[in-house]
Order: sequence, then structure tokens, then C-alpha cells
Amino acid sequence: MLEIKGVNQYYGGSHILREVNLQVPEKQLTVLLGRNGVGKTTLLKCLMGTVPIRTGEILWQNRPLNHLAPYARVTSGLAYVPQGREIFPRLTVEENLLIGAASLPAAEAGRGVPDQIYALFPVLRDMRVRRGGDLSGGQQQQLAIGRALMSRPRVLILDEPTEGIQPSIIKQIGVTLRQLVDDLGLTVLLVEQYYDFARALADHYGVMSRGTIVASGLGSEMEQHGVRELVAV
Repeated sequence: MLEIKGVNQYYGGSHILREVNLQVPEKQLTVLLGRNGVGKTTLLKCLMGTVPIRTGEILWQNRPLNHLAPYARVTSGLAYVPQGREIFPRLTVEENLLIGAASLPAAEAGRGVPDQIYALFPVLRDMRVRRGGDLSGGQQQQLAIGRALMSRPRVLILDEPTEGIQPSIIKQIGVTLRQLVDDLGLTVLLVEQYYDFARALADHYGVMSRGTIVASGLGSEMEQHGVRELVAV
């Protein structure tokens, strides 16, 4: 289990994260919802260590991560797909994927892109010699997820993967995320604003507002708990 306990973070004098508590059960998919500007992305950056927390604790399988550098968190089993994808536009698809293996031992990283990655995202095999910047937004999103999976993570953290993506690719991404959890046993934490997409996937959910978790529960209970109204603009 990935566990966030009493996390606080500030930007200057602004209190961005306020005593955030959230549990992400192992081998399940947890969705974190909330309006823009409530601290979701900051929380993910704290999980990955690119933003230090002021107080609180982050645990993975009861081991504290607070002191670990971002690369060490990746080595420990966490992988991150940032908002906006952030692929390398001048590198080929294959080169982008291979960068994701940088945390692996040299012998493993040198084996190339596993067939499993191309099986999950066949379009990446077809376009492996094309530059990342030449791909559509949806294809770039699949590339970003594939790159994260190259590190062989146990926890996959995604920040709004449906943003700016065509509906057909959104559906494909949803199918892939469920496959990663149900068939491969990954733990997934998904930050999302698209309520229907989140509800269809979630085993568990949390809702953020003004920097703190204001509701949480089982994904099957989102409708009866009024989560749609909590995140409506």
C-alpha cells in the first residue's frame, strides 16, 4: 500500500497541501478527483520527490520515502506520467521508451523495448522510428505511459492522462489501465477531472478540495456519495 499521512506543503506563504491523508491499496486502481488548482499535481510531485514536503510522511509498503531522491523512488518501484506528457519531441518513439529504462541495471536496460510494451500500445511499434513530436496527442500519451512502464514499476502514478485526448484514445487508455491492474497486478493512482472516465475505472476514490482530502471511498459508491457534484465546476 502507498500511504500519505498528514502531508503539508507550501509555495511561498501559500499553504497548498493541508494535512493530506490518502491510502492507495496495492494492486488496485485509486482515482483522485478535484477541480483545477486544489493541489492534485503538487501532491503527485511530492510523491515522486520532485517537490519536498514540509511535514508529514509518505510510505510505500510501510517504508518511508521522504528521504529518497526521485530516481531512488523510481528504483523502489514508483513511476510517474506527468500532466502534459513531457515526451522528448526530437527523439524517436523507441528512444523515448529506452530512456524510461534508465533506472534498470545496465544488462536489463540494454535488452531493448519489451514486447509487452508494444502489445499494450501497438501504435508505438508501428511508429517506433518516428520522432515523438510528430505523434498526435493521444499517441504521445500512450508513449508517456509506455515510457513509465519501462522502469518495471509496481506503482504507476498518472496526472490527467485524458487531457486533450480524443475519445477513442481515452477508451483505449482506460482498457490498458484496467489491464495493468487486473492482469499484471500494478497499483495505479490516477489523477483525473473527467468524472465518467474515473468512475468507470475506480476501485477506490478520493476527492481533493482546497488542498485536502474531503471525501474517499469505494469506486462503486461514487454515485451515491455525490462525487459528481463535489467535482463539478
